[in-house]
Amino acid sequence: HRALLWLQLFLEGLRTGQEDSRTSVICRDSYNASLANYHPWVIRKIATAAFCTLPARDAFLEIMNVGTPEEAVAMLGEALPYIRTVYGITQELFAQHQLLDLP
Repeated sequence: HRALLWLQLFLEGLRTGQEDSRTSVICRDSYNASLANYHPWVIRKIATAAFCTLPARDAFLEIMNVGTPEEAVAMLGEALPYIRTVYGITQELFAQHQLLDLP
């Protein structure tokens, strides 16, 4: 559930980022806005270091094997509403069953 929020934020950042945007920064910002709150300091530092190994945005989009970076951005525009919907449903179910405060 929490990882789905990170994925949503990361893919949205890729979709809306400029051609020269750094994937590592997009990933770090997405992580800090979602999963980092639930990880101890050492895990946060390791994750941040790992993000530095990510390729440039356009290279990352090409690795997705959807086509050109522009085609990948278009595909993300189609996929993200579904990811948001799934996250929203999951969030609501977790709230109904008082599962949002699990460690």
